[in-house]
Amino acid sequence: MHFDFAHAAVAAILIYLTVWVLRKTGIVTEREKGHFQWNWKLFGAIFLVMFVFNIIWPYN
Repeated sequence: MHFDFAHAAVAAILIYLTVWVLRKTGIVTEREKGHFQWNWKLFGAIFLVMFVFNIIWPYN
């Protein structure tokens, strides 16, 4: 159970940092509040980060 929580916690931190870095660099801009728009750049970046993370530290 502790391993599952640790993996999930690190994954959440990595996703948060990925979004934060992309917004700080201007690659992804924050939309008007209350409106969601799909962003392929954000999706691709999070997918890549999580893919590498799960190769380094597999869930099982």
